[in-house]
Parts: sequence; C-alpha cells; structure tokens
Amino acid sequence: MKKVFQFIGLYIFTVFKFILFIPYKIVCWFVRGFQALSLFLSRGFYFYFKKIFEWMKKLLPISSLDKVIHYFQVRQEQPSHIVMVIVWFLAGLYLFDTFYVAPVDTTQFRFEEVPVISSDTTPASSDMASASEENILFSKEMNLYRIYGKYSLGDINFEDLRNKNADTVAWIMVEGTNINYPIVQTDNNDYYLNHSYDYSYSVNGWTFMDYRNSSNMQDSNTVFYGHNLLNKTSFGSIDKLFKNKQSDIKIRVLTADRQIFTYQVFSAYYIDPEIYYIQTSFYNLDEYQQFLNTIAGRNIIEVDNTVTISDKIITLSTCTDDNKGRKVVHAKLISASTY
Repeated sequence: MKKVFQFIGLYIFTVFKFILFIPYKIVCWFVRGFQALSLFLSRGFYFYFKKIFEWMKKLLPISSLDKVIHYFQVRQEQPSHIVMVIVWFLAGLYLFDTFYVAPVDTTQFRFEEVPVISSDTTPASSDMASASEENILFSKEMNLYRIYGKYSLGDINFEDLRNKNADTVAWIMVEGTNINYPIVQTDNNDYYLNHSYDYSYSVNGWTFMDYRNSSNMQDSNTVFYGHNLLNKTSFGSIDKLFKNKQSDIKIRVLTADRQIFTYQVFSAYYIDPEIYYIQTSFYNLDEYQQFLNTIAGRNIIEVDNTVTISDKIITLSTCTDDNKGRKVVHAKLISASTY
C-alpha cells in the first residue's frame, strides 16, 4: 500500500512539474528577451551604425570610413540627438496623416445618364459587397472626409447616412476637386463650424447648408459652407476651380428625395468677408437681377458667366488661405432629374 501511495505521489509530482515547466520556460524566454532588448537600447542608436562601418573598414580599408566611424562615435556620446531624431520621425508621421488626401475618382462626375437605383428592399449581392467595403473603410480610416471622399454615386444611401447623422439633407460633388461629401443642416450656421459628421467636436467642422435655405434646393440662392483645410478636404480643394482651364465646370447636388441637381459654375472670386453674396431670398425680381449682375461681375475665371433671373443658383463659401477673406463659387442650375 505504501508503494502505491509513493507511486501516486511521484506521478502527481511529475504531472505538476510538466504543467509548470511550460510557463516557467515562457517566463525565462521573456526575461532573456527583455534583457536583450535592454542591452540593445542601452548601447544607443548610433552604436550599431558605428559597428557596421567598423566591420566594413575591415573588409574595405578605405580611409574615409574613419570619418564616418568618428561621426557615429560622437553621436553615440550625444543622447539628446537621438531624442531629436525620434521627435522628427514622429512629427513626420503626424504631418503625413494630416496632409494625406484621399484620391478622388473624378470619372464619377462624367456621366451623361443618371443610373436608376432599384427600390427593391432586398439587397443584391453587389449591394452587400458595397456595404462590406464600407465597413472596411470605416474600420481602417478615421477621417470622415477621406471616407466619404472615396464614395461614388452608387454608394450614396440617405437612409444609412441619416442613421449616422439625422441632419443629413444632401450630398455635393464638385468636378475637378476633392469635394464629395454629405451635406448637413441644422437651425444655425455655427454648430458645424466645429463639429464633425458624427457630432464629435472637431476644428475641421463639416460641410453644411445655410440654415435659412430649404433643403429641397428650391431657393433662389442655396448656400453651402466648408472650411479651407490644409489637407484639401472639406472645401480645401476649391482653389482648383480657380486654376482649372476647363470652361464648363459642373457641380452636382443629390437630395434625400431622390433628386439630382446639376449646376454649372458661372462665377468664382476672392472677397473680404461680407453677407451680400450669401443672401438667400429677395424681395422682388429686380433685386435678384441686381444681385446676379453683381456676383457675375466679380468673376475672375474663364467661364461663361451668363445668368438670368430664371436661374436658381448655389453658392460655395470658404475662407482664403490667410483666413482673412473668402473664396466664393457660384453655379446655376442647368438640369434636374430623379434617380
């Protein structure tokens, strides 16, 4: 009986020893790895460059390598220098993220016929694939301007957009620019100056429609606002219209009631801050005619600036690069259709 208990005890000890062996080894490997990493870091950033060139000098006895070795030796004794290298590297990553601009497929603006979108509530496989791609976009990219800037006409679903932001009233596409975003509207012109599409606070704000306008695009002058951002999102790429040699520049506005309004640019200019060009309603046709004459007369780009009181227009407004003035673009309605 005694031998039986001795055997059981030995068996249990062997099992526990085996069970504890694996985590013990993992801890040992971790400790050794930590020691190796500490040794690597403690020697300094330039130590390894110095060693590489010393090894090269043994293979290639070139006298000029002595200067290189001496350079890294000096840097090795200046730990503050590697700190600056790290700081500049991190700053470079930040600047890349800040100024990176998502490419825009400009072919989406060059369509003659508006594609008919099925009203069938059963999602097709292509729609499911599109939804999957959208989820991937949102999971990999955090800048909403870049996410929506990649959308094409077939990706726009106002039901989904309003689930994300109930203030969504339209979508704007400006030919030859990065402007390709949902438009929001609330009861003032202040909120979206510093709030993003997801309602979060952001100095980049979001593209929005003047609160005085009707979202059905039936006003004489419908006004859109967006910040002039350095990374060329929002209305930051509007300056491309001022440099564009094309005389026929189109802007398309899609509304939630399945309407596509196509506009043609007839005036673009720089001006000091004022409220005249963002006037949205007029007492009579004479006042409207004077307004049109004034803004058409300000045009500085090579486009046909003919416009009459029978035209409904839109206005895009953003700040100039020095933030002291305004960049303004006006376009007149040339067609409307249902999609």
